[in-house]
Amino acid sequence: MGRAVALALAREGARVLATGRHRDTLAELRAIAQARGIPLRTLQSDAEKRERVRKAFRYAASKIGGPDLLVHAVGDFWEGPISRLTGERWEALVRSNVTSALYAIQEALPGMRRRRYGRILLFGVAGGDVPRAAPRAHAYRAAKVALLTLARSVAHEEAANGITVNLILPGVIRTGTVTRSSALLARRIPARRLGTPQEVARAALFLLSHDSGYITGSTLTLSGGLLL
Repeated sequence: MGRAVALALAREGARVLATGRHRDTLAELRAIAQARGIPLRTLQSDAEKRERVRKAFRYAASKIGGPDLLVHAVGDFWEGPISRLTGERWEALVRSNVTSALYAIQEALPGMRRRRYGRILLFGVAGGDVPRAAPRAHAYRAAKVALLTLARSVAHEEAANGITVNLILPGVIRTGTVTRSSALLARRIPARRLGTPQEVARAALFLLSHDSGYITGSTLTLSGGLLL
């Protein structure tokens, strides 16, 4: 989903720096962008490490300026019985889904405040706007609820500075080959299909645009009616 958003932004003329932990994934993104004639930069980084995040923002400022837009599409997933949820696993999920967002937001805000303009977009999970039981995915969903609380708190603090903070809450998105299990899952979705990264990207473009300036602290669910 992050790759789709990066490509969509660059295609619309934004100067994009895409970061990620995995060199191969970034190389694949560059290859796709080059094949489509879309200019963008990539940088290997790690959103869970504050100093790596700081270096990424310095690199962005020197190469593309800003940033005026921050898209945080980070968050490891784990599910299993509560008996297997170790302290280490819990802390890793919080670092990946929440702490990494905090580091990125803290680095982005000073420049956005100076320019009195900014768009921050985070990724939660469908249903993550209401605390509820989440069998097996309890820790992941708890982290996403915490992310929403953080986002709304920053949205409240920064609204007067022209900075918006919103979340996309994706349901089941097709990010690879459709398998038998995913086809069976699609039958449970009222839309009778999985979502696509391109649909997520189109929603992201709106929340990152000038036209969304009066929308902040909000969530946009893309789930095909899964939780209706």
